[in-house]
Amino acid sequence: MTTKFKLQSHTAKPELRPASPEDFSNDAGMVRSQQQPRPLKPVRLNLDLTPDFHERVKLRAADLRLTGAQYVRELILKDLQDRILDELNSNQR
Repeated sequence: MTTKFKLQSHTAKPELRPASPEDFSNDAGMVRSQQQPRPLKPVRLNLDLTPDFHERVKLRAADLRLTGAQYVRELILKDLQDRILDELNSNQR
């Protein structure tokens, strides 16, 4: 069978060859140009709420012009920041 395509054999450039077996296994088949740092993916948190409590969260969030998720995240963040400040203040005494 004849073809109009001319394929050349490919040999890796010396600078792209792994220096050791460990380097090869660390790259594990990934081309270095494909290894780009990725932003951290958010972690999902599921909460079980009673329907009444859920409704109250939604109403309070709406009052603050936030989504329910934004409201809960802000509450958690505020609590964690308060705890850090409390710990810093107690360590300074």
